[in-house]
Amino acid sequence: MTEPFRTAVRTMLRDRLLDAAAAVFADQGWRKLTMAKVADRAGVSRQTVYNELGGKQQLAEQLVMRELERFLEVVRTRFEAEDALVPAVRSAVEGALEGAGQNALLRTVLESGHSGDSDLLPFIFQSQDLVVVATGFLEQLVTERFPDLPLPADEVRLVLESVVRLVLSHVTTPTGPPDRTAASLASLVEAVLAGAGARLP
Repeated sequence: MTEPFRTAVRTMLRDRLLDAAAAVFADQGWRKLTMAKVADRAGVSRQTVYNELGGKQQLAEQLVMRELERFLEVVRTRFEAEDALVPAVRSAVEGALEGAGQNALLRTVLESGHSGDSDLLPFIFQSQDLVVVATGFLEQLVTERFPDLPLPADEVRLVLESVVRLVLSHVTTPTGPPDRTAASLASLVEAVLAGAGARLP
């Protein structure tokens, strides 16, 4: 068995297990989710689940990171379709918020929080790893597409981290439709850029 084929098989198995975990979570809630139930749903042994995903905490982290990967691909597509930074931010934020509203796992997490089964919520909305990954992803997009911004790298990173945190806040407690929220966040970025431009000699 060649290494690429072995890797592809393991990726397929991992996705199958994560799909099974998401289904058990949707049906029974996070507190009642066990590795045995995930194994039964996926049609594998419990040991296979532990070998591939680790324990329940590692399972939660992998579920969240897989969803994040999907969101970031939407962000990339929206961002790269624009020719200027502010419209790119607006489009990317709107895409992320629209995706959040349609994401079955995220919807289940939020609904379970309202019913008291909130153990999975911190893995999403209080996860520093998630913020770091999303911010780094955006930072790479921005610096590759718009290398001549009037901001030093640390300020660019701070602005983008703030956008990530605000998007997460609006996912949990939306204050308006995605397009309006996206326009507001893009306006904040525009104001920061205008302020930075005014500081230039």
